[in-house]
Amino acid sequence: MHRYFLPALCVSATLLGAAAPAQTVEDAWKAGIADANVAWAKRPHAILKIQDSAYLHDGDTAVLVGQKGKPGSYHWTDKPDAHGALTVSYRNKTLQVTKDGKPIDPKQIQTSIPIDTDVDVEGQPTQVAANVMGWRIFVFNQKNPDALNFKGVSYFPYDPAYRISASFKPDPKRPPHVFRTSRGTDKQFYHVGDATFVLQGKTITLPFYAGSNDPKEITDMSAFFTDNLSGGEAYGAGRYVDIDGFGKFPPKTVTIDFNDAYNPNCARSKHFTCPIAIDNIPLAMKAGEKNPHVAH
Repeated sequence: MHRYFLPALCVSATLLGAAAPAQTVEDAWKAGIADANVAWAKRPHAILKIQDSAYLHDGDTAVLVGQKGKPGSYHWTDKPDAHGALTVSYRNKTLQVTKDGKPIDPKQIQTSIPIDTDVDVEGQPTQVAANVMGWRIFVFNQKNPDALNFKGVSYFPYDPAYRISASFKPDPKRPPHVFRTSRGTDKQFYHVGDATFVLQGKTITLPFYAGSNDPKEITDMSAFFTDNLSGGEAYGAGRYVDIDGFGKFPPKTVTIDFNDAYNPNCARSKHFTCPIAIDNIPLAMKAGEKNPHVAH
């Protein structure tokens, strides 16, 4: 449920043998933004280094084709007669990988399979339809212009008024909820409860969702929301906010920091399937990440 990158929640250090001052919430927020910028463009598997993606349902095959020495040429094809550097097939819930005509351990794809200079492949299981698991496999190009030209994420200034305490009412049935995604597919999560809080003088109830409906497995929850800024200062398809660290589910109260609200990865990359928000906060939420498609 969490974003592709994780914020730096805590930093510890020593100076001349003494412990550094405790990190404030705002300091942690700033560190998280710095880490996000690295995750978007600097890491070997940074989001904006993704050049192409293949989503495999059971029975699908994808072939990676490209010209040696030209990183920007590599892409997936599903043509049955294609021949390329790598072939991945998903059959009977089992992934098979062939490189240069020779089978290799499919576990390798979850770390990295080198293809060419500046090009490798990495993938992981993911939902390819509502409650249907398949595989998502990325091609990474270390010279991808999207990463080289990235200027960084843009957030509203930190405002402690948007860090709120909310009462939490669990949904005893924890029913499945299907969201439409940015790629026109469906993803299923579970409605695990509602958080109620007061913000800008209004009482707001916001649904939260999890990837499991087993209380023993619920360690974090996410809300997908739009607000009065969506489509303008805020991303039109909505933003996400996560809560964790609440201990045993269900908690009676939770802390929600809307300064940490972030855009789905699909706000900048077409290679993800992101749930489109349907829950609305009827306020101008001047906190969290701004719309990357609007000049600030």
